[in-house]
Amino acid sequence: MKRILFILILAGLFIGISADLIPTFQKEGHVFDDLKDEYKLVSYFLSPNQRKYYKKLDKKYKWEYISAFWEAQDPNPVTESNEFLLEIITRIRYCNDHYSHFNKGWKTDIARVYIKHGRPFEILKLNTGTGTKFAQKEYQIWKYRVTSYKTYIFIDIHQSRDYRLIYSDGDETEGSWADWLNYLGSDFDEGLLQ
Repeated sequence: MKRILFILILAGLFIGISADLIPTFQKEGHVFDDLKDEYKLVSYFLSPNQRKYYKKLDKKYKWEYISAFWEAQDPNPVTESNEFLLEIITRIRYCNDHYSHFNKGWKTDIARVYIKHGRPFEILKLNTGTGTKFAQKEYQIWKYRVTSYKTYIFIDIHQSRDYRLIYSDGDETEGSWADWLNYLGSDFDEGLLQ
């Protein structure tokens, strides 16, 4: 077991995973030591009913529920490592490196989508046009088209690199702002969402 853990830590360092994340999971069945952070991460994947159930549990059983969740996601339970969780840890690291601003990157809107679905098939980086609600802002359209058909629009409202999700199509777990189109401008081409 120690040899396998050592190999995983070396592999994690080689591909950019924080080494302190892997031992935590291997020993305890979770990513973070803080229950609130761990639940926030797991909640990205839970249904509303699963979230309700979790909230009724006491602290001890919350940790057990989270460990059972990660274990259930393991695509190959006969191996020592959980490949799904290792991929999620890699995505967290990427998000912390690329989407951190005032908070850790993995806690942002844009990171939540990245952690759940991975790298988009296509990313369009654009600026708002005329007739917008505010001054010109940067926004991104993320498209997933290989195993699912999902589209997201993130806008940098405060020009702080904290992109907020304002539009979602094809993902029942994410919503759209009622006035999302007002943020993009009257000349926004909705054909970009195809």
